[in-house]
Amino acid sequence: MSSISALGIDIGGTYTKIALVAADGSIQRQESIPTGSHGDLSVYLSRLKETIQTFLPSAPRGIGISLPGFLTDDGRSIVYNPNTPALVGIDFVDWLAVFGLPVHTEQDLNSPALAEFYFGSGMGSRRFIAAAIGTGVGIGVILNGNVMRFTGYTTGDSGHIILEPDGPECTGGCKGCAEALVTISAIERDALLMLEGGCGESLRIHLKEGRIPAQEVISMAQAGDPSAGKIMRAIGRRLGLWLASLAPIFLPDRIALCGGVAEAGQVLLESCQQRFFELAGPEYARCTIVLGHFRGLAGVIGAATPFLVRE
Repeated sequence: MSSISALGIDIGGTYTKIALVAADGSIQRQESIPTGSHGDLSVYLSRLKETIQTFLPSAPRGIGISLPGFLTDDGRSIVYNPNTPALVGIDFVDWLAVFGLPVHTEQDLNSPALAEFYFGSGMGSRRFIAAAIGTGVGIGVILNGNVMRFTGYTTGDSGHIILEPDGPECTGGCKGCAEALVTISAIERDALLMLEGGCGESLRIHLKEGRIPAQEVISMAQAGDPSAGKIMRAIGRRLGLWLASLAPIFLPDRIALCGGVAEAGQVLLESCQQRFFELAGPEYARCTIVLGHFRGLAGVIGAATPFLVRE
């Protein structure tokens, strides 16, 4: 087995994942720390640096880092991201230079697409979309082996397509967009509304400080809980609506659901597929929708991928 490996760092709105990724895309070791999204960054950056240091004895060939939001033209810094405002303006290539390894930055919607295209559910696809669904939501697009970029180092912020006019507001100020309706915050909002409406009593065990964590809802849905399943089916139908709106633009032959929300599995996938094919016209529905192979780990694998697939 090849000894080639690379370090991947995936900065998410809630957690930052750090992993040593092998040449076949498998994770050899991983860590996770809370992301310093707001306020003073010193503790977060210090902890991230210390965590990276522990991986260096494994001799990775480079460090790949996945950055959220719109990036500068050279991909070195975040220009705008409402979920991680404290990270805007940092030159991550300079910041990582202290480790003495080559550095590659990537936008965090493209990273899952790279992981799935080279190692997972996107292999063999000519027009591939990876939909990353977590704290935020958006797509990475790979056409004939090339990542599509035309704004902010990515395909644009498609997560802000409006699904429900005047619906809930996202962190970017859009009302009723996909990011407000299919992400972690949407799951938690729907869970509270269900409980307050006199339903979903099984969810109450996880209620703490006015919040039911999305991960608990996802885990309960996986285990067959009817209330959690109802929430995730509603999320899936909204996902299907969103993807049906995107399909006529990108004409994908395959769409993969990635990110932490995709951990819900079949209950999410089936409702998404059903709604997509109900809405998308036949010429725009010539594709398959699948679960990403790596789910919530696609971003950290994709961050390392450029060091693993080059000649």
